[in-house]
Amino acid sequence: MKTKIFTLLFILQFVLVSAQKDSPFKASKLKLNWDEPAKVETPSNTKSLPYKSIFDKNDDYLKKYSILNQKKGEESVMVQKSEFKNPGDEIKRKLNNQDKEIKPEYRSNQFLGEFRVMTKYVKVVCRDHEYPDGDRVRLLVNDKTLVYEILLEAAPKEYYIDISEGFNKLDFVALNQGSSGPNTAAFSVFDDAGNLITSNEWNLTTGIKASIVVIKEGAKKTK
Repeated sequence: MKTKIFTLLFILQFVLVSAQKDSPFKASKLKLNWDEPAKVETPSNTKSLPYKSIFDKNDDYLKKYSILNQKKGEESVMVQKSEFKNPGDEIKRKLNNQDKEIKPEYRSNQFLGEFRVMTKYVKVVCRDHEYPDGDRVRLLVNDKTLVYEILLEAAPKEYYIDISEGFNKLDFVALNQGSSGPNTAAFSVFDDAGNLITSNEWNLTTGIKASIVVIKEGAKKTK
C-alpha cells in the first residue's frame, strides 16, 4: 500500500516538473532603473479645448464707435467749426487798415456790366469780401430804393428781385466805409434756374455806387 502511494506521488511530481518546462509563458523579472527620470509620453494628436477671452471678441459694432478707431479728420456734424481769434490781433489789424490807400477809382461810380436774360427774377447774393467792419450799402432798382440798408458781413445775404421786360438797372450805393475804408463787397447774380449771370467785387468810398444792367428779353414767338 505504501509503495503505491509513493509511486503516485513520484509520478505527479514528474508531471508537474515537465509541465513547467514545456509552458510557453515564462515569468519575467521586473527591473527598475532608479538612475533615469521617468518618461511620460504625450500623444501628438491630443487636442485641447480652445479658450477664448471676452477681450478677443470681434465686435464690429463696438469697433465702429471706438475712439481708438476714429479716422483723422472725421468730425461730428454737430461740431461747430469756429476759429479762435485774439481780440488784440484784431484791433491791431483794424488800426493798420485805417491807413489803407484810397485809390482814385474808388471815388468814381463803377459800371460792372450789362447782361441779357430770360428769367422772371434774379437773385443777388452779397457779402463783405474783406474783414467785416460795418460796411453798409443801399440797393436800388431803376432808381427806386428796394433795400434801404444792407449790412455787409462775412456770411452772404440773398435778395430776390422781380425784373421787368427790357431794361433793369441795379445800383449798390456805399453808405459808409466801415471802420477801415473803402467799402468792400463781393456779389453774385443768378437767374431763376440758379445759373450764374455775373460775379464781381467793388471797392467804394461813401456815396459812390456800383451798377449792373440786366436786360430781360421776351420769349421768342413761334410761327
